[in-house]
Amino acid sequence: MIVARLLYFISILLSCSFGAVTNNNEKNASCADGPLGISITKESLNIQIGGKKWDHNLNEFIESSIQEAIESNPENKPDIVEPTPEIDPPETDVKNVTLEETDPKHIIKQLETISSELQNIRNVCQQSECVSASSVGNLNNGDICNRIVGISKPQLCDASEDNTGANKNIPRNCKEVQERGQTITGIYEIQPNSTLKPIFVLCDMETRDGGWTVIQKRFDGSEDFDRNWRDYKFGFGNLKRELWIGLENMYQITAFEASELLIEITDRDQIKAFAHYKGFGIGSEPEGYVLNVLNGFSGDAGDSLTEHHFKNKFTTKDLDQDKHPNNCAVLFSSGWWFNNCHVANLNGKYLNIQAPVAFTGLHWRDFRGQPYSHAGSRMLVRPVRP
Repeated sequence: MIVARLLYFISILLSCSFGAVTNNNEKNASCADGPLGISITKESLNIQIGGKKWDHNLNEFIESSIQEAIESNPENKPDIVEPTPEIDPPETDVKNVTLEETDPKHIIKQLETISSELQNIRNVCQQSECVSASSVGNLNNGDICNRIVGISKPQLCDASEDNTGANKNIPRNCKEVQERGQTITGIYEIQPNSTLKPIFVLCDMETRDGGWTVIQKRFDGSEDFDRNWRDYKFGFGNLKRELWIGLENMYQITAFEASELLIEITDRDQIKAFAHYKGFGIGSEPEGYVLNVLNGFSGDAGDSLTEHHFKNKFTTKDLDQDKHPNNCAVLFSSGWWFNNCHVANLNGKYLNIQAPVAFTGLHWRDFRGQPYSHAGSRMLVRPVRP
């Protein structure tokens, strides 16, 4: 009811966020100019679309919405009970309008959900993933949903997803994708565990004979890696930009067959180095997604992972599982398999400049030393074939 009054604003925002892309792939200026979204405080509801703003008193907005619903349908008129001198008048009972719908706390929660959803959509548009407005009704057809990872995916995608993957004989990983004849690097659907729904991943079919699933990628700092446990569990980002595939997906991909790990690190002069591990795997969520398999190192980047991070659980700013008196994820603005705290942290704050303090930033100690903050990284996994 109350949310319905926002459909006008949402329709404008959707048509803007998913506005047509010009021939030179630049977003429509009317879409790109100015902030978009809904913000909510205890007293106000603020809607901004480009240069236009609508400011509402939240209580007045709620009350007028309820009144509008009553007036639009005579059956919604409240039953007024005349009070007696001895009894206080009962509270008005609006027919066909539940307490949940008229409860301000519930309404605020609904508005916050819409605000979050619009921000997700706006992020998609900012990352040049806009499609024509005709695709909004079925985002999956526009390939947008396939590119967005985990919690970064708008709820509109969830409604259009096909969850019948168990009947489609989907490859379990990118190596199987390659073995079925796909040799071009790109986005593919895999299903590591037949009991879970399929996911879309980025498959690298070129590096070291291909067949790699990209589980982490950073190169420009466009994605915030200072995240909570839920975000790191389910993943975030964009398969065509920066991404974290998600700890649960990582576990499902590596836990049930032997896997290898390839790490690529790029310094600020765009010089790359690599670290390869013949064995890699992590535990389940009840085990803290512990880094429990790591062996067979080779590479010119040096081994900054085994000695200090092997057998450590994953830590985020809201779940401290490291061995430091304080929370390493808070100290270094990222989630990682921290010890006390780290000599490698590929999820560290993106700086792309000389780190002001040792071990800050995107860091791999054995490639360029302790104070260095790197410009990019990739983590890739692949099943080991006999």
